[in-house]
Formats: sequence, structure tokens, C-alpha cells
Amino acid sequence: MLRILFHALAVLHLGPGIAFALLAFGCDGLDPALGSACSATSPMRFFGVVTLVGWGVLGTISALMLRRRPVSSESKEG
Repeated sequence: MLRILFHALAVLHLGPGIAFALLAFGCDGLDPALGSACSATSPMRFFGVVTLVGWGVLGTISALMLRRRPVSSESKEG
């Protein structure tokens, strides 16, 4: 249960964190590193879309990681 909570908190915090980093460092300056992706929409819309995509990707990765069963210590000894 605690593992699920940590994964959920990581996904909820890293989604906007990654979006902010892309917005701050990828869309800054006269020649943005992300090019037309920054100028096509408003900064808030870009932030929202990237946050939602980040949540989807991180949630999928987290679900796959939680689906794996940990190896028990009994099977290692045999």
C-alpha cells in the first residue's frame, strides 16, 4: 500500500515539474529549443497539455512497475 502511495505522489508531482522544466528551459529566449511547439499555443495551454501527457506516461510506467511481483527471499535461497 505504501508503495502505491509513493508512486502516486511521484506521478502527481513529476508531471507538472517536467512540464515546468520544458516551459522554462525549452521555450525561453529568441530561438526556443522546442521551436514551433512553444509559439503555437499560449504558455498556460502548453503547460496543461504537457502536464497531462506527463501524467499519462508516468502513470503507465508506474502501473507497469507496480504490476511486477517482487522476488521473495525464499526462492533465492533454494
